[in-house]
Amino acid sequence: MDGRSILRALNSAQAAAVEWCDGPELVMAGAGSGKTRVLASKIAYLIAEKKVPPNRILALTFTNKAAAEMLERVKSMVGGDLRGMQVSTFHSYGMRFLFRNASSMASLGYPSNFVIFDRGDCRNAAKKIARHLGLDAKGDDNRSLADRISRAYANCDPATLDPDIEERWRPAYDLYRDELKRQGALDFDDLMMMPLHILLNDRDALESERNRVEWTLVDECQDVNSPQYLLLKTLAGGSGRLMAVGDPDQSIYGWRGADMSLMMGFEDDFRGARVIVLDRNYRSTSNILAAANSVIRNNRERRDKNLWTDSAEGAPVRVTIENSDRDEYAFITDEIERLVLEDGYRYGDISILYRVNALSRGYEQALLERGIPYGIVRGVAFYDRREVKDVLSMLRLSANPRDAASLERIANIPARGLGPKGTARLALYLSKALGEPREIWGGMTANPPLKGKQGEGAAALAKTMLRVAEEESLGSAIDFILYNAGYEEYIRDAFPEDWEDRLQNVREMTSIMPDDGSAAEALAQAALFTDQDSMRFGDSHVSLMTLHAAKGLEFPVVFLAGLEDGIFPSERSLDEPGGLEEERRICYVGMTRAKERLYMSGVTRRVMFGEFRTFNLSRFISELSDSAGAVKIDDRTRLGASGQARVWRIPGKSRSSGWWSS
Repeated sequence: MDGRSILRALNSAQAAAVEWCDGPELVMAGAGSGKTRVLASKIAYLIAEKKVPPNRILALTFTNKAAAEMLERVKSMVGGDLRGMQVSTFHSYGMRFLFRNASSMASLGYPSNFVIFDRGDCRNAAKKIARHLGLDAKGDDNRSLADRISRAYANCDPATLDPDIEERWRPAYDLYRDELKRQGALDFDDLMMMPLHILLNDRDALESERNRVEWTLVDECQDVNSPQYLLLKTLAGGSGRLMAVGDPDQSIYGWRGADMSLMMGFEDDFRGARVIVLDRNYRSTSNILAAANSVIRNNRERRDKNLWTDSAEGAPVRVTIENSDRDEYAFITDEIERLVLEDGYRYGDISILYRVNALSRGYEQALLERGIPYGIVRGVAFYDRREVKDVLSMLRLSANPRDAASLERIANIPARGLGPKGTARLALYLSKALGEPREIWGGMTANPPLKGKQGEGAAALAKTMLRVAEEESLGSAIDFILYNAGYEEYIRDAFPEDWEDRLQNVREMTSIMPDDGSAAEALAQAALFTDQDSMRFGDSHVSLMTLHAAKGLEFPVVFLAGLEDGIFPSERSLDEPGGLEEERRICYVGMTRAKERLYMSGVTRRVMFGEFRTFNLSRFISELSDSAGAVKIDDRTRLGASGQARVWRIPGKSRSSGWWSS
């Protein structure tokens, strides 16, 4: 496909965004406006029309799933050999940069085969340090030490890596950083801070990286944090060959460091930047968009944008107000059955979204009692599953004997006589051992560093690690662990009720883990995969998930439930600067997941944490605009059991009691 063909397949605003190549560009892409299509088309246009070599294009996003989708779209447009094109997450880019710059890592005290500690590994390390120092790990504001260290590190000066942290936490911070270095490990924050540190202090590395990258494109720019944004500025330099795509109205990750103001200030940082707004929606009906627009326009920190569509009006957004959570469950399950039996929807077309996981139990129980098939999508990393972490730890330890976290996890799995004391002695020995991994494990097999049963266990572990390290591929190494090292038998005995599912999870690793690059790179990459990268939605079940987990997804039918002040918006958000506006953006994201039908429900009484609580309805419901019949309200607390629906007109609203005058 040539450049003209690429542009003809787009609407006028999309084509303008793709064709502009004369400087930095900011694309404000509303929900459902085709941002992935625009990004993929831009890459294809650069290759086909501007003759930019694929290996000199860097496209950054936040999930491996999004990166893979973008790459596939580019392939479908330009074909040919796209090997070397860099389409990845920020963290994957950082990881590969560090592997490419092994000499710089060595100067900082890290091995070339470093491992990546996941959140669980980091928290465990921080807890041990807190106990060692006699600290209250959660501190005054109930923030864990690991999170405190992460914030201090992410906000430090990357040129010096000197954190801004309270003096009482500084010893713990220093011990944590030293402990990771001792184990040859990095955490997620390192994957941004270390590349920045190297780029800002090593002119040759900076020039080399800029020569590798002619164009940089970033997706979901509203979700970048300060280090990620600084990385973009550093790579772009004065070239201006940068395209940033995102939507401030969908910025919902402030709690993990995302800073929407960075995207809002893009034009100050990149002078002469062209700004293009994509506000034509290809996902939702006009009634759904009218309702979503009426909510989000109440935010002050945003750029004016009004989503519109050429599609039909569709069904009005249905707002249902119930007396109790049980009544809400009954309404949702009744409506799901009606949608399937009468309107021809499939269970897989339907999703129930809620603000907090604590609400999921009630919806799950109601679906179970009705015999409606469902699946819960949780924001738990694939590699946080116990059996997957076990096997991953064996792979990591075989490649890096200094990895004490992995050793502690699997030293006695399967049982081999290595208790906590023996494991601690073995960890101390391995931290001082010299040589390549195979040399260390081979030496231990013949001459274990411990005595008696502990020595036998250490030798058995070393023999397994040596065999794993000698396998030619990760797939064969995993097979060896399962079928030759006794792990399949272990999970059969330890988890008789679901051992087959656990076995399948381990085998799934071979299809998810990357097969390019070194084994060390593949193992490091594994820590960066999440459930969102492996989500699969079929026709067979209703999906239940939090609103954060739903980001980037879409469903024909969405039930947005639990709309009560104190739950959504959350109580905590009302006291935090910008908190309410972020909650409103979360609501907007949930509403714009719906393609054809949107239901919004709230109750006046709900059981929370074992007790009845009374609520005012969410202020987001009161912000809905009728917009010529776009919203229909069914207030069962006023209408009683008849449940007769009526169109909601809003000549005036009263917030004093949490109800409305109409």
